[in-house]
Amino acid sequence: MSVQTTRRSRGQSLVEFSLVVGLLMLLVVATAQIAIVLHYRSGLQLAAQEGAFQGSLSGHGQSDATATTEAIWSKVEPGAAPAHVTAMVKGNMVVVTAHADAPALLPLPFPPFTRVPLEVRGVHTIERFQPGSAP
Repeated sequence: MSVQTTRRSRGQSLVEFSLVVGLLMLLVVATAQIAIVLHYRSGLQLAAQEGAFQGSLSGHGQSDATATTEAIWSKVEPGAAPAHVTAMVKGNMVVVTAHADAPALLPLPFPPFTRVPLEVRGVHTIERFQPGSAP
């Protein structure tokens, strides 16, 4: 093998390595971003479902649902920004809607990659039982 062939082979290997490493890092970052978004969404969903449950209990209302959702969200994700929570009664159901943002792993200077918006809903049937009432 001549010296020129060896240099070309090394150069080709370096180019192939840099392309493979670049694609591998992109895959790792994308996987981590998906994991972060799913984690935040799961925590927000838990808070909304618990809020809807609390709002559906006898003697409780929409303000209880909102307060419970906000309190659980702040405990599940203490470093996250507060969630925007709305609770409403539709028929015999309490519906809690919560909006929050998951952080972007590699924030880009243009939207939508500075944050990832999330929206979840929790629904629960209103409890009609009154303590001390006959069945």
